[in-house]
Formats: sequence, C-alpha cells, structure tokens
Amino acid sequence: MKKILILLLLGGCSLFKARPELSDTAKENPEWIYAPYESCSETQELCAVGEAKGFSQADIQAKINLASVFEVKIQSELNVSSSGSQTFPWQSQVREEVNQSLKESVDQILENVQISKHYKKDGLSYSLAKLDRVEASGLLGNRLKKIDEELAVLWQKKQRTNLRKVVRQHLEREKLNERYSIVAGVGRPSPVSYAEILKWRESRPQAEPLLLKIGQAPDWLKEKLKELLTESGFKIVNSGNTAKSLTVNVDSLKEFLNVSGFEKHTFTLNMTSFEGDDKKRVVSTSETVTGRTQADALLKIKTLFTEYIEQHLSDLHLD
Repeated sequence: MKKILILLLLGGCSLFKARPELSDTAKENPEWIYAPYESCSETQELCAVGEAKGFSQADIQAKINLASVFEVKIQSELNVSSSGSQTFPWQSQVREEVNQSLKESVDQILENVQISKHYKKDGLSYSLAKLDRVEASGLLGNRLKKIDEELAVLWQKKQRTNLRKVVRQHLEREKLNERYSIVAGVGRPSPVSYAEILKWRESRPQAEPLLLKIGQAPDWLKEKLKELLTESGFKIVNSGNTAKSLTVNVDSLKEFLNVSGFEKHTFTLNMTSFEGDDKKRVVSTSETVTGRTQADALLKIKTLFTEYIEQHLSDLHLD
C-alpha cells in the first residue's frame, strides 16, 4: 500500500496534467461528490471521490479510493486445486513473486489516474479521480501480450526445468487478465490452461537418474540445485553410470581492495551438462562483492546465484 501511495503522489505532481475544474462557486453541493458517475461515463472511465481538509490530501485520497475500487471489482482469483498444490510444493513462493510483479503492473496503470474536479465547502475539500479505460486496457494489454508470447515459447519447448517458469507465467497472466477484463470489458484467452500444465507434468518421467558432481560450492547452492532438479523429475545420484550428468563449481578470486577490514572477491559459477561422455551445454556467471571475510562476501551473492540458477537451468538442456 505504501508503494502505491508513493506512486500516486508522484503521479499527482506532474506538471503536464490539466488543472482540475474548480466547483467551489456552486450554490449546492455537486452531485459527483456523492455519486462520482454523475460526472463520469462508466463505460469509458473508472471514478472515485476523495475527501480531506485540503485539495492535495483529497487528491491523494481520491486516487487511493480509485485503486481500491479497481481491486474490489475483481470477482475471482485463479482457483488452484489441492492436487496442483501437492504437485508444486513451491506454489506459495511463486504466488509471492507473481503478486509483486502484478503490483508493479497495476501501479503503472494508477500513475495515469487524473484528478478532473475539485470542490470545497465548510472546510472540506473534494476531488474526483478518473482512470480512462482505453488507456488502462492498452497498458495491461501490452503486458498480457508479452507474457503470452513468453509463455507460448516456454510451452513449445516443454522442458521440465522450465516448469516453475511456466506456472509463474500462467498465474501472472491469469491474474493480470482479471484486471484487464475490468477495464476492457472482456478478457483474453490463455495460450495454455492450468489443466494442460498439470497433465503435461504428470505425463513426464518421475525419476530419471542424474549424476550430480558438485566441486567447491556453498551448502545453500547445493541444496537449491537439488531442489530444482528433484522438482523437475530427476533422481539425484552421486555415483554410477547414468545417461545424463551435471557438474557444478564455484571459483573464488580475491581482488585487491585498499580498505581496512574488508575483502573483495569475484565468485564464478560454472555448470556443465553431459550426455554420456559428451559435453552438451555450459552456463556461467560471475559477481564481484565485498565483505569482511570471504564467507561474508559469499553470502551476498546467494540471491544472485540462486536466481541465476532458476532462470538458466533449462539452458543446460537436461531434458
């Protein structure tokens, strides 16, 4: 809510927006302060009224109220079956990521809210906020189009290591589509249904052996790799002959840093996939960070490296 408030404050300070129509000379209270759609076209706009001691505060309140109206109009959320939750134990984490991305998309729309009318009487100020449906649907529609294109590419590849991405993209586009249907009047069909995703996951081998060779690497990275590979349908083994294998190593290089009490390190993550004895793919990334010790510096790249693994595990073509 704080983030929305900041964006609304910034949106209200734009020098390029038209000044609101002032109605403080009216002998009677204008109807829009009680019924905003008396001054709005409901088919073309979403509207809300704010009340406060001054116009600046009333403007902010009107925009917050409009944001609330926008969300309240959503009649349903994506229903995920209990079997789906059991299939994807990381469902709650994905939902948190989706909600954050969704907030950013909605905040972008709310930046386009306009204050069209002002009225003041008996020490109270009123503001009428409007959101143009066509403009809002255009912004949401562009985001939906991008997600659908990304989802279509992921679905065409059908890699198990992309499963989390597929679910995340699908959940986000469904929730975003609900917002889009509010301003556009009708939603857009998804290129793939949740039932199709579940059916595809259940049709894949459940325990394909994968030899995992981890050299020098922190424990949190090892655990993350095992988690992602296991949920993708691989059975991790530490020895023996298998059709597929993966080697992982994190190299560390101490850099010069002329600051007392701190060290500078460059960490490089290397992952290489094999099919038999043939090398298939190599993915690598490096980060340079400072810390009081090497262990302290290593913790600072935990989020960066775990996110990198999530995004690029499918590049190893283990499927």
